[in-house]
Amino acid sequence: KRLAVFLLDELSRVGGDTVRLTQEEIARYLGGARESVTRMLKYFQREGLVSLVRGGVTVLNRKGLRALL
Repeated sequence: KRLAVFLLDELSRVGGDTVRLTQEEIARYLGGARESVTRMLKYFQREGLVSLVRGGVTVLNRKGLRALL
């Protein structure tokens, strides 16, 4: 949930569909381990919610992310 909230908040803050932060930076903001963030992002990717790009995360389905909340 925290990761979904973070991604949606970042998109609202910067606009667009891509959060330009590395997985390491996201983990630092959330106070967790990069491995946990990577695991969740890969789950989100399998569910068709995000696409992982080098140095960022592109959100493909905001409504789907909100449904996780």
